[in-house]
Amino acid sequence: MLEPLFKALHHYNDEYRELINEKAMRHTPARGDFVDFIQSSLKLTKPEDWGFICSSMDIINDSLLGIEHFCKYGVDGPTKYDDFGEKYIRLYGVLNATYIQQQALLNLHRIANVPNIRELEGRVAALKVREARNKLGAHSVDYSNRESGQTESFVPVRITLSGMRCDYYNNTTLEHTEVDLIDALREHLTLMCDIYDGTYRKSVRTIYKSNQNKQEELLEKIDDALIFRDGGTVLRNESGIKVFVTSYEPEPEPEPEPEPEPEPEK
Repeated sequence: MLEPLFKALHHYNDEYRELINEKAMRHTPARGDFVDFIQSSLKLTKPEDWGFICSSMDIINDSLLGIEHFCKYGVDGPTKYDDFGEKYIRLYGVLNATYIQQQALLNLHRIANVPNIRELEGRVAALKVREARNKLGAHSVDYSNRESGQTESFVPVRITLSGMRCDYYNNTTLEHTEVDLIDALREHLTLMCDIYDGTYRKSVRTIYKSNQNKQEELLEKIDDALIFRDGGTVLRNESGIKVFVTSYEPEPEPEPEPEPEPEPEK
């Protein structure tokens, strides 16, 4: 399912937090004001970027925990009751969890001055889960359709709310849309990993611009996330040498050929 992507995104966030904290923990009163110190250490453009980095890291982790829980129990939740109130709360919750996660990662990407921010903003805007969030979890009665110039309204189709499915209905155009939340969340998580990968690598090269050995050390650690995304496992021996195991699906055995029918007796 989505476990490899969850594991990879957690790894990106943990390694990024460690990268940031390693610099922050070096501050002492003798080094002057903390904000000035951290701006210089992390090569930040603006002093207020520090606060946005801290908030973004926490939001990414918190929203990821919420998305993981949703994927474990679906729209129905861990209850034996068929409670539509809980279904709506869980649906609106997961849609907005993806939204704040997207915004937090775009924020880190922007602070790191990665050059392709406009392209990524376009890819985020095109996500299926982003569209569902805008139509159901934010602008249900005032959705602005840029193509038609109309203002539209949307509602979830209640009888479809179960498992990982959510259909919605456009009360303006009378169109019905089916949403496979597993597919939508997979698309979202894949892009979040892509954004974090670029953000982390750019941050390492900026912070340790003159320390090639440190760059190589940190970039090797973040490469683990690429293995996690493919369902692999990373192990290290006592010397720190990395051993990784990749998962694979065995090829199906060929079906036996049918035995020829016996010829009729003459």
